[in-house]
Amino acid sequence: MPSKAPTYTLRPFVEAPLSSSGEKPIELESIDLSLYKDGPENLAGRKELAAKIEKSLSTYGFISVINHGFGAEKLEHLKSVAQALLEVPVEEQKKYLAGALKSDLEDRSKSVGAERGSGYKPKGYWSMRNGVEDSITHYNFNHMNHSKFFDTEANNYPEVAKDHLKEIAEYYRFLHTDTLKKLCNLTDLVLELPEGFIYENYYSVKDGDFDGSGGGAGRFMLYDAMSPEDQKKVENTWLRGHSDSGGFTFITSQPILSLQIRDYYTGEWNYVGHTPNGLIVNIGDAMEFITGGYFKSSIHRVVSPPHDQKNYRRLVLIYFSKPKETVILDPEPLNSPKLKRLGYNKPDEWDKIDFADWNKMKSSLFGRKAVNDTNSEEPKLVLLHGRLHERWHQAEANFSLEEAKKRFEVITLES
Repeated sequence: MPSKAPTYTLRPFVEAPLSSSGEKPIELESIDLSLYKDGPENLAGRKELAAKIEKSLSTYGFISVINHGFGAEKLEHLKSVAQALLEVPVEEQKKYLAGALKSDLEDRSKSVGAERGSGYKPKGYWSMRNGVEDSITHYNFNHMNHSKFFDTEANNYPEVAKDHLKEIAEYYRFLHTDTLKKLCNLTDLVLELPEGFIYENYYSVKDGDFDGSGGGAGRFMLYDAMSPEDQKKVENTWLRGHSDSGGFTFITSQPILSLQIRDYYTGEWNYVGHTPNGLIVNIGDAMEFITGGYFKSSIHRVVSPPHDQKNYRRLVLIYFSKPKETVILDPEPLNSPKLKRLGYNKPDEWDKIDFADWNKMKSSLFGRKAVNDTNSEEPKLVLLHGRLHERWHQAEANFSLEEAKKRFEVITLES
C-alpha cells in the first residue's frame, strides 16, 4: 500500500454489458477446479478432469477454468490497479518503457523488446497489416515468483505498480503455484506420466535461480478503439492472429466479445464467451512442441466488439507461464507412453532448440514490418530452426514444411 498520498485514483473498471448482437461464442470445455482433490482416493475424479483437458488441448488448444480459488473481489481490485497503471500519461510512461517506442527500432542484441521486457509497451509499437499500428497499451511484470520482484531499487516501477506489488505478486504466484500446477498434474495423467512430473521438471521455481526455474510474465493490457480508417484497413482486427510462445497462458474472462479462436480444422474464427471470475487458458508453442504436436498452440486474435459494445474498452490480466529456459522443445525428453503409442515423435526437420532461444526469436517477430505488414490477415511465415514460427495451416492434409515453402512465402530473419 502507498506510504504517501498517491497521485492516481483507483476506480472500478467498467466492463461492457453482455452483447445482444446474436453472435454465438464457442463453448469451451469448462474445467471446474473445485473438483480437483489431491490424494490417491481422489484419482478417479482427477482422471475425469484430465479427460476433459485432453479433448480440448488436443483440438482447440483452449479451455475455460472456473472455481480456481482466487477471490473475485481481489481480481476486481487488480483490474482497478491495472486501469490506473495503463492510464498513466504517455510522457510519464516513457520513463518506464519495456523496450523502444517501436518494434522496428529495437536493437535486439541489447533489448528483449516490449514483448518480454518489464515496463510499458506504448500504443503504436507493433506494425500491423496495410501500414496500420496497434492501439494497445500494456505493462509487463517479470520475476513475480522470485523475491527480486519486490526490489524497488533494482526494478524501475511507476508509482501505481510500486504501491501494489504485494497484490500483483499474490495473483500471479497463485496462478503459477496453484492453478498451473493443477493443470500440469492433469496433463501428466493425459500423457501417462507420474503426477508432478511436468511441473517439477518444466515449471518449478527456486528463488533467485532464473534460468533453472520455470517462470512467467504478467501483463496488464488495455485495448482502445482504432480510428475508423485504420479499423477498415485491418478489417476490424485489434490484435492480429498469433500463437503464444510459452506453456499455458491465463487470461481473465471479459464480457466484451473480442477474443476469437481460429478453428484448427476449418479455419473459421469463433468468439470466446464470458464466464464471470473465470479464466481462459490456452496452450502455447512450448507445450505443442514438447508433446510433438499432440497439444495445439492455436491461433487466436482480438477484434473490435459488436456495435452494442463499441464504446467500451477491453482490459485483460494475462499470465504467460514459461517452462525453464534450458528445456528442450521436443517430445523425447518427456518420454510419454501415450505420445509414443499415438506416434507423436520429433519431426525430422525440427532442429534441437531450447525454450530460451525459441522465446527470444519468436517474440521478436510479432510487430516487425518485414513479417506483419501484408495485405492479408496472415503474417509471412518465418522459419526458425526447422519450425514455422506460427502454424496457420497445420491441420491441412500433407501440410509439411516442404508444402509450406511451395504455397507460401517462408522467410528467415536475423534476430
